[in-house]
Parts: sequence; structure tokens; C-alpha cells
Amino acid sequence: MERKIVQVNAGFNITESEDIRKVTLKLAMPSIVEMTMQTLLGFVDMAMVGSLGAIAVAAVGFGDTPIFTLMAMFAALATGTTAVVARHIGANEFDSAKEAARQALIIGILAGIVVSALVILFASQIVSFMGADETTRPQGIKYISIAGAAMVFLIISVIMGGVLRGSGDTKTPMIANGIANVINIAGNFLLIYSSAAYVIKIPIINIELSLFIPGAGMGVAGAALSTALSRLVSCFIIMCVIYFGKTPIKFSFKDKYRINPEIIRRIFKIGFPAAIEQLSMRFGQMFYGRKVAMLGTVFYASHRIAITAESISYLPGFGFALAATTMVGQYLGAKKPDMSEKGCYESVKLAAIVMSIFGVVFFIWPQSFISLFSREPEIIKNASKCLRLVAIGQPFLAAVMVFGGGLRGAGATKWVLYSTMIGVWGVRLLGTYILIDFFNLGLAGAWIAMVVDLVVRGTLNMHRFRKGQWKYLRV
Repeated sequence: MERKIVQVNAGFNITESEDIRKVTLKLAMPSIVEMTMQTLLGFVDMAMVGSLGAIAVAAVGFGDTPIFTLMAMFAALATGTTAVVARHIGANEFDSAKEAARQALIIGILAGIVVSALVILFASQIVSFMGADETTRPQGIKYISIAGAAMVFLIISVIMGGVLRGSGDTKTPMIANGIANVINIAGNFLLIYSSAAYVIKIPIINIELSLFIPGAGMGVAGAALSTALSRLVSCFIIMCVIYFGKTPIKFSFKDKYRINPEIIRRIFKIGFPAAIEQLSMRFGQMFYGRKVAMLGTVFYASHRIAITAESISYLPGFGFALAATTMVGQYLGAKKPDMSEKGCYESVKLAAIVMSIFGVVFFIWPQSFISLFSREPEIIKNASKCLRLVAIGQPFLAAVMVFGGGLRGAGATKWVLYSTMIGVWGVRLLGTYILIDFFNLGLAGAWIAMVVDLVVRGTLNMHRFRKGQWKYLRV
């Protein structure tokens, strides 16, 4: 049987139905590898900071949560850029795709400068709002002040990474973040700990090597500085590739970088509801985390470590969600809505299979994951219960992420906003307060509410996608 080929960008072909799985995997795998590296970074960060004690873990949590709340909002704006770029690429309108990308860069630079300045100025108020007590507050302020200064680089990286993914280039963000992660791990080791001599014993040949490694002994501040430097490196690599590398979206210093209100309006038409959705979800998670923090430092540290351990299951969901976003956008641009639908369903199926396997592992061997980050018996006990609970929700988490990605790729970001507000605020947050305050279920109650939220949002996103109205949206 003859196969038809659709040219969707300068460097990537999407084929007809018999190869839809191959296309899905080709788009998803670099993003999964990228997320794997970022998750390993999170593991290393948590393990290194965890060695400093529960106060240090809580301080990093108080700093990271608001930073990632802001970052998620701009990642959502990147979704608007991804959708616009993907439509133009699918229609072979490369000049329009490049113009949209330039406007995204202008947004990223201006917004990044403003956000970095605000985080530094209000570091104390942010940490206090998160519920930090007197023992964790100084460390939390120090962490968020340093890491917040690099928000401008993080925002540019996220938005321009979205541009590249919309063009089908998922490898460049993977490489940039991989290099940055290696730098972060090395920086952690050199900046967190003090100088020390280590003795390495080589088995069989019975040789001992003495190794002296210098260190700044900065503790939590060292972790923040290392993170900030890695974000600078990632931003630098992505921009170098866009200007000097081989990629479907390529800039020149001779390009005109004037604000184009029409293109920015199109980006914000999709990106603004997505940003409000992410902001709503992150603020809901902040209040959620704040409620958990009221249970005490040990419970909050257990909560943070359980979330870090669970984050490994996000890897396939994130990768297949990005694949769905790109395929839906490009196929709609190529006037092939049925292929958009088929690509998204394939992404959901693959994500659900892999994430369900993770769920089984979480349920049977939770202590093995938790012990990577803490040796404190109370933390291992509490966090293991949390991991077993969230294991049940893994297939629904796949539906939340990937159907949401498909709807975003089509520009149907308002519905994802509605489902997020219902799930996070109406189910997770309200349920947490009820289960903790009225049923005295403590940390377990908070995680039960989280699982119910995943079930509700996964079902809502699947229902909306199946209705098919997203096929007729214009972006």
C-alpha cells in the first residue's frame, strides 16, 4: 500500500495512520529523556539538601513552590506560541512561524526581567505567605532570592523551548537541559558542601585513592546558586541554537524585533487561558502545600519528598502530552483533523500504559523510592503512605496530562482551565481541608483529595476531547 507523506516542517515528516505510533514516539522520546534528566536533577537536589536535615528540605520547598508557580504560568504562555507555530508549520508557512517565535522572545525577555525583580524584592513576604516558621524562614528567603534572580533565563528557555517543540524540534531543549543539569549537579556538590578529602577504595586491586574536593559550604544558598547557573546555561544554549544552529525556526541579528500586536494577540488568545489555568492550579497547590505545612515540619518534609519521588511518573505523561500538542497543532494546520485525533489517542494510550506500570511499582515498593531522599524513619513512613495512595491515580494522571496537551495544541485552552479549577479548587483543596479538619486524616487526607482530583480532571478532559469541538477552532 502506498504511504502518503505530509511535510510538516523543514526537518520532520509526519506520516499517515500506519506510522502514527512511530511519529508519537519520535516526538515524545526526547521530551521524556529531557524530563528524566530534570527529574534526576530534582532527585539529586533533594538528596543533597536532604542530607542537611528537615529544615533545609522545607526551606527549599518554600522557595521552589512559588518559583514554579510563576514558571508554570509562562510555560502556559509558551503553549500559545507552540500552538501558533505548529499551525503555521503544518501549513508550510515558515515565515509566519518565525515571526510568531520572535514575538514570543520579546514577551519572554520583558516578562522575565519584571518577574525576576519582583521575586527578589518580595522574597521575605513570599516565604512568609507559604507558611514558613522562624526556623525555616531565613533559609527559605535566601534560597528564593538567589534562585529568583535567574527567573529571566528560565522564562526565556521555557518559551523558546515551546517554539522549538511546535516546529517538531524536541531534541534541542533536551540537549540544553541535559547539559544544564550536569552543571547543576556538579555545582551542587561544590557549592552546598565544604571542602573535604575523600578516600576511594578500588576493589580487587586493593588500591586506595585520596581525593580532595573543594567546596564553598553554602548549604541551601549553594543549591540555589547552582540552580540559577544551570538556568543561565540552558537559556544560552537554546538561544545559540536558534541563532546559529540548524533548526526549522532560525533567527538572525538582522531580523526586525518590533512588537506585532496581532501575533501577540493570537499567542495570548491561546496562552492567556492556559496561563490562568496554570496559575490557578499552582496557587491551589500553594494553598494545598500551606495546609500540609500546618501539620508540622516533619509532615511537610515527608510531603515534599513524596512529591519528588512521584515526579518520576510525570516523565511519560509530560513527553506524550507535548507530542499530542505538536501533532494536534500541525495536523490541524495541514487540514487533517482526523490524524490529530488519532495522534492524541495514541499518546494517551502509551502514557497510560507506562504510568500505570509506575503506579504498580509505587504501590509495592514505596520505601525504596523514599529512602533515596531521607533516612529518617518518620519521613519514610509518612511519605510511603502518600506514594501508595497516588499510585492508584496514575492512569487518570495520564488522561489529565495528555488530553490536556491535545486540547492545548488545538487552542482549546479555556476548557482545560475550567476542568483545572473544578479539580484543584473544588476537589483537591476543599477536600484537603475537609479531610484534615473534620476527619483528622492528616497527611493521608491531603493525598486522598489529590487522587480524587486526578480522577475528576482526567474524566473531564477525556469527555471534552471526545466531543471533537476543538477540531474547528481557529488560532
